[in-house]
Amino acid sequence: MSDDRKCYYPLGNEAKDVPCSGDQYTSRCNMGDLCLSNGLCLNVAHQPYQLSRGSCTDQSWGTKCPQQCKDVNPHGGCSITNHFFRDDVIKYCCGTPIGNGTNTNTTVCPENKTDFFIDDAKPVLGHAMLANVTSLSVSSNNGSNGSVTSPCHETAVGTGVGVPLGVIALGPIAWAVYERVRANRLKSSAAVMSPNMGMGLPTAGSAPGYQGHTPPVELAQDRQVVEIMEREV
Repeated sequence: MSDDRKCYYPLGNEAKDVPCSGDQYTSRCNMGDLCLSNGLCLNVAHQPYQLSRGSCTDQSWGTKCPQQCKDVNPHGGCSITNHFFRDDVIKYCCGTPIGNGTNTNTTVCPENKTDFFIDDAKPVLGHAMLANVTSLSVSSNNGSNGSVTSPCHETAVGTGVGVPLGVIALGPIAWAVYERVRANRLKSSAAVMSPNMGMGLPTAGSAPGYQGHTPPVELAQDRQVVEIMEREV
């Protein structure tokens, strides 16, 4: 069943996202993102994998909308990047951390913003990239099959780039994501093939996953993309 509710960025302009729950007021993410239970979005459809603040069904951007980075690039989405990760203490920035002046050994958040904590989260089944996934089937250690219908699958996902992104790449969710991405790529390749092109090469198009709406921004073009780190949970 389609959802015709409108979604908005913090400034009140409309976005082209999909809802992350059936609630009246809820966060919304791109179709190629994973909705997370903390209201944020995680792009795993293409590189670079990126945590972000998306849009919301509440035009006034109340408490049911994600509060992180709502004042940064308020007319669109905003990337959220790991800034500090030590001894299980993890902090994030809105945008990509930059060099701290002449001290090349440290970084700060753009525009002198303060880094912040993010609650652990779990992927939300039945919405956005996992729209067709409502339950998970897993195999136990003894080889028997079982069905898991809990969205959390007894595993909390520490969200964000540079933290345990590998957690969501485990088990049934990894398979669901893989199948969805593969299907989308096949459809995309078929759509751009031209009979007039001798080698049948695909034409250039927009980056997958954003589908025309304003993507999460990196706050400066010359800032180096922070490399994704993974650790076991």
